[in-house]
Amino acid sequence: MGIRADMDAIAAETTSKPPRLKRRTIRLDDGHRVGLSICGEGVPLVMVHGIIAEGMLYARTLRRLAGMGFRVIAVDSAGHGRTDGLGRNGWTWANYIDLHERVLDHLGIERAVFLGHSMGGRVVVDLASRNPDRAIAVIPINAAIGRGWDKMTSLAKFVPGLFPLGLGLLVTDTLSSGFRGRKQMGSIARLAAPSLLDRVRSLPSMPAAIYATATDEGSDDMLRTLGEHEVPVVVVHGDRDLTIWYPFAKDAARSANGTMIRVEGARHSWLLENADSLPAMLGSLLDGPLAAPLDAAAKKIDDLYGPEALALTLDRPRSKPYQLEPGHDWRLDPIS
Repeated sequence: MGIRADMDAIAAETTSKPPRLKRRTIRLDDGHRVGLSICGEGVPLVMVHGIIAEGMLYARTLRRLAGMGFRVIAVDSAGHGRTDGLGRNGWTWANYIDLHERVLDHLGIERAVFLGHSMGGRVVVDLASRNPDRAIAVIPINAAIGRGWDKMTSLAKFVPGLFPLGLGLLVTDTLSSGFRGRKQMGSIARLAAPSLLDRVRSLPSMPAAIYATATDEGSDDMLRTLGEHEVPVVVVHGDRDLTIWYPFAKDAARSANGTMIRVEGARHSWLLENADSLPAMLGSLLDGPLAAPLDAAAKKIDDLYGPEALALTLDRPRSKPYQLEPGHDWRLDPIS
């Protein structure tokens, strides 16, 4: 019996629908307020959202993942959702990673599967490269990573029009995803409503967060570090992303000696179009490239948390996933 079997047992134990994510707020030792969205029981899965978003916006997908034997913990990054901004320190990328490290320490999470979308994909890659032993696996989704992305961010410093062009493409891509996933937009709006005032207050932090994400370099080195430490990396990317081009993602998977999943016909924010696609995808990974790393991570799930871990006390509902009906097609794409 390994962790995979324990996850299956948790998923099969009840017949309820996936639980709703619960909003929680914690304060770090220095008083910094951090917003979390959490549910489920099992292996810790730490999720980080994209720019100008928050963890709760992905709730419909995350609650389905919770039904697979994961304790899902979506962390609002600095200046997003219910997390306080970094002030002047928000212009420096490393400070965002420092904050996430402190959140993990505060919650008592010793090892986890790290999953991140867009900016959040870069966060989890950077976080795991600093602490390879902490990562069971890393799953960056349409993430701002790869040698091609690094070169583009470096070039943007010398080509004034490149940065606004990138922002324009991001807006265009997001609007396209909003139209394609318009049936989900009502649910997303309801999920976003409770933190509306927090987002208004955090608007001054957005330029710094966008600048820090778009100008930080070195993701290729981070990916190579993960590869050298044999951390399983599964790069998931829509092949019609206008903002972060698919070849960048494929090169990222190659640098990490990882697995490349091509989401066919998908744009940058495909994750918000259909709540079942990512859980179905991850379900196939649990029976494939992630099965062995999970069983090798620890003898039992409790070993992935520290003694009296705060993460275990915030919420503990068990659940069973819906019958998934993914709205996207995907395939493994060889990286050699």
